[in-house]
Amino acid sequence: MRFSRRDFLQAVVVTASAVPFAGCSADDEEGGPETYSTDPEDVLRVFPQGVASGDPKPDSVVLWTRAVPSAAGAVTVSYEVSTDESFGALVAKGKVTTSANADYTVRIKPVGLSPYTQYYYRFKAAGAQSDVGRTKTAPEPGQDQNIRFAFASCQDFIGRYYHSWQALLETEDPVDFVVFLGDYVYETNGNPSFQLSSSKRRIEIADGLVLEEGEPPVKAALTLADYRGLYQQYRSDPQLKKAHQLFPFICIWDDHEFANDAWQDHATDFNELQGDEKSTERRESASQAWFEYQPADVEWRKDASFPQDITIYRRLRFGKHMDLVLTDQRSYRSDHVIAEGASVNARPPGAPSDLPTYGDAGKLQPHSSLGSRNFVKKPGFDALEAYVSPTMLGAAQKQWLLDALSGSDATWKIWGNQTQLLQMVLDLEPFASVPIVFRDKYYFTVDQWDGYRSERKEILSALSGVDNVVAITGDIHAFYASELQVDFDAPGVPVAVEYVTAGISSSPAQEITAVAVKSLDPNGAFGLAALVPDFDQVLNDSNAHYKYNKSFAHGISVMEVSAAEVRVTYLHIADVKSESWDGQVEKVVLRTPAGQSIVELV
Repeated sequence: MRFSRRDFLQAVVVTASAVPFAGCSADDEEGGPETYSTDPEDVLRVFPQGVASGDPKPDSVVLWTRAVPSAAGAVTVSYEVSTDESFGALVAKGKVTTSANADYTVRIKPVGLSPYTQYYYRFKAAGAQSDVGRTKTAPEPGQDQNIRFAFASCQDFIGRYYHSWQALLETEDPVDFVVFLGDYVYETNGNPSFQLSSSKRRIEIADGLVLEEGEPPVKAALTLADYRGLYQQYRSDPQLKKAHQLFPFICIWDDHEFANDAWQDHATDFNELQGDEKSTERRESASQAWFEYQPADVEWRKDASFPQDITIYRRLRFGKHMDLVLTDQRSYRSDHVIAEGASVNARPPGAPSDLPTYGDAGKLQPHSSLGSRNFVKKPGFDALEAYVSPTMLGAAQKQWLLDALSGSDATWKIWGNQTQLLQMVLDLEPFASVPIVFRDKYYFTVDQWDGYRSERKEILSALSGVDNVVAITGDIHAFYASELQVDFDAPGVPVAVEYVTAGISSSPAQEITAVAVKSLDPNGAFGLAALVPDFDQVLNDSNAHYKYNKSFAHGISVMEVSAAEVRVTYLHIADVKSESWDGQVEKVVLRTPAGQSIVELV
């Protein structure tokens, strides 16, 4: 059949009723049986990104694959779902057609499934049969069932390896699902501020936006083909493919699925050196590729413009004890308070003359992230932020979040949150070795909630009467645990807790700090480099609400949810730059008892 692009995508995202087919297989159709190869080379040729599932609900789950034909044109893909791995008890089967219009991706949603039940699925196309995927539905809302899941973020590919996924697969009992909190791909092929260069494990960008000239040039994804290419390459990793094959994923995006430190459809690649970096078409391409490659139970609207083209904030319930509420902290947020291109002596438009200047908040020069998004002086910034009062979530999503968390009857309300909620201050005032010009209190980054502290205070204040709120967070490339305050500068009784997971492979927070310090103090004249080894101690001394921190880390986290507590295990991997994993994993366990917004080391 020939499909229009709109009709085609609607056809690919099908709903298959789960009707038992007792005693029959997918080959018992008119025309006789077909033979499908399971030779690994054939499977890899037709299904190069493997299989995946996601967004489990009590009666449904989304199944995904990418089936590439040997020649251009449409390809027919058969699917089967069974309660046993030998596929002797089929509950759903069918066929769909895909083509280059969807980059040969297929998304199937069987419905009518049984709650908290393990299912197996596979696909057949172009003479090959995929590997068998394993997935699991969610328990019903009233079901008294403990839940065990992993949460992860930030998996840079270039010169780094996914030993964190291997550690989850080999050293932990199976989880019910995985929550991926953003930065699933990175849009650049070697940004020197946070990425390596590698001849063996690298990323190719066909078109791209040139960020730095060179051989090869540093580029960022620009076109739909570029963003699709990123997912194709990332999903070629065998450990990531295996994790998708064995567990359903629940995914949200952060910035790098589009552009670093993005807000709405604006990038910050050039720090406004070329003016405003609004690129709606680029943002829409990034969103379409994310939709095509993630098994998320969301709708992509081809004929709508950003941000109406896709909504990814959503809510999933897991039995009696867990409500998972996922937010989108990029699509609706305000611009950063201090514009990258602004002059040192400038203030926000219309601001009174007694408001601090951007220079008072640490800005040293125009067209730089330093003093704009990173390493911003707290006293000056706080006054500027209070005046501007930016939003991270947008009014509609913020109200949705508050309604979802305050209205939930689950024992635990888990907030899947992309960027760190806890206040992250570096107090350099006590350091006599640091020149007096740098002796101040700094926010590590105001791209996270520290840059939207008025709205954070509003949200946490509204949640102060809601029991058992736990935020799970990524983005910052470190393991942190914190007790959240309505006002971190005037702490009282904590109102919630936050568990932050390190990046799967991305450059750790402390490593990024070393790069930033090198930029700020290239010759070491100011002695700032000496602070880098003491980064965690500075954090502890500056932030009483930290209960655990490890800023030089890679890994993944596992959370166990019961009526009595949430228990978190941090799986720390020391080395992700070696191709082979040494099998070593450091495990740290923390807990929060029900009814108490505290973090305890077990």
